[in-house]
Amino acid sequence: MTSTAGEAAARQWDAVVVGAGHNGLTAAAYLARAGRSVLVLERRGQLGGACTLETPFADERFVMSPCAYLVGLLHPLVVEELGLRRRGYRVQPVDPHLWTPFEDGTALTLWDDPARTAASVAEVAPADVEGYLAYEALFGRIRRALRGDYTDGTDTWLGASPSRAELEERLGHDSELIEILFHTPIADVIEGHVADERLRTALHGQGIIGTFAGPRDPGTAAVHAMHSTGTLDGKPGAWGYVEGGMGRVSLALAEAAEEAGAVIMTGVPVAAILPGGDDGPSVALEGGEIIRAGAVVSNADPKRTLALCQAAGGDLPPGFVDFAEKVDGWRSESPVIKINCGLARLPNFTAAARAGYEGPPPYRAMVTISTGTDTTQAACEAARRGEPSPAWCELYFQTAYDESVAPPGNHTMSVFAQYVPYRLDSGDWETRRDEIADRVIGEIARFAPDVADCIVERQVLGPPDVEARIGLTGGHIFQGECLPEQMWDRRFGPGTPVPGLYLCGAATHPGGSVIAANGRNAAMAVLTQSR
Repeated sequence: MTSTAGEAAARQWDAVVVGAGHNGLTAAAYLARAGRSVLVLERRGQLGGACTLETPFADERFVMSPCAYLVGLLHPLVVEELGLRRRGYRVQPVDPHLWTPFEDGTALTLWDDPARTAASVAEVAPADVEGYLAYEALFGRIRRALRGDYTDGTDTWLGASPSRAELEERLGHDSELIEILFHTPIADVIEGHVADERLRTALHGQGIIGTFAGPRDPGTAAVHAMHSTGTLDGKPGAWGYVEGGMGRVSLALAEAAEEAGAVIMTGVPVAAILPGGDDGPSVALEGGEIIRAGAVVSNADPKRTLALCQAAGGDLPPGFVDFAEKVDGWRSESPVIKINCGLARLPNFTAAARAGYEGPPPYRAMVTISTGTDTTQAACEAARRGEPSPAWCELYFQTAYDESVAPPGNHTMSVFAQYVPYRLDSGDWETRRDEIADRVIGEIARFAPDVADCIVERQVLGPPDVEARIGLTGGHIFQGECLPEQMWDRRFGPGTPVPGLYLCGAATHPGGSVIAANGRNAAMAVLTQSR
């Protein structure tokens, strides 16, 4: 039984996983299932990285998922192979999937059912129904072309990334689809399909989520393409709430890993990764212990992994300079402020309270707050100058589907708002955090005037806060931008120039979000190399 750092250092491990984020836990589970001895080291006292659970308020019956709010890209193969459902993983699809109020008092509802959505779009912009359906069909074609069937080896998310030429072939050399995957701004795609400004307002945010780019910037259509290529319980493109909160995904993965024999240790910070000789690399703990391993799998982001390698001193292998240059140029500065709220009651949206409104309760959907594409673009450009400008946000009310995460009669609301800079043009996050959060709440109040009165307590996480708490450079929960220049074969693969050192985090293919295929890919690479 291994329960202390000293005991862990007294033995040789087949694999040491640095970081117990959901991808690290996934890698550990697959390696342990293959009969390898696996040790997972986590510096924090809790599991899950950005996909975790917290009770940040005085009333601990509020259970918050502080950084990751919904699941939609979690790979079904991981769910099946690791038995996550029997470990408590249950999900409620969010339907309607989007609700957007407008300044004129109207609102748009988008459903998973195309017929219901067509009827909803017809209420707002009857001339745009056909164009909207064609817009959705466009991204459906991309999903079908790239994801294939994970049971027959045609899913591009599993294994090494295909090259651009291979992707173009998968897309049937369709120039429109290729442009969307590599170049087109999301605003161009939307404006080429629908004319009503309200529809454009509702849709453009799906191309910027978590991205320091505006809707008129190149490559943002690919962000929407990525986020719409998942399958949730057989529903293509769907997203949902995990019962009990997103951290339940990580807890299920941890259970799978431990059941297979992996040892998980929390509160054990790694100080350095030491290149090894024939026996493989080692890790040095902050307490001074050296743990030997046949392979080290880093769930840390590339910049932190590089720093851990450099902390060891000494000579690094050939090819490391190129790796270091790629890491140095890796864009991982987040533009997102996250506000997690305990609510005494649900806010009243003006558009849903108007006479004659027959739509669904807004809280059943992801709620988009925006006043237009150009406003969002201007906000991005202001943030690039260091000015916090949270003009676009998305709201999530988990208690509309899962009452277990709040005290009886109370609710939760999580806010994902853009754009805010990591470094402010004046002052700092410590002195301006609440001011910036109040601006976010003010944007929501334009459509739900009583929202501030509903908030009992709130947790505010700017990019530096996410970096400090979770250990993600720049506070980027995707470990780096998911724009085309950092996707597919331009993203990191599991292998590194350091023999025996692998990456498994969200900076690797296929990208950021709660996917877990990254961890599986890393484990398969380790197993292939160690045969």
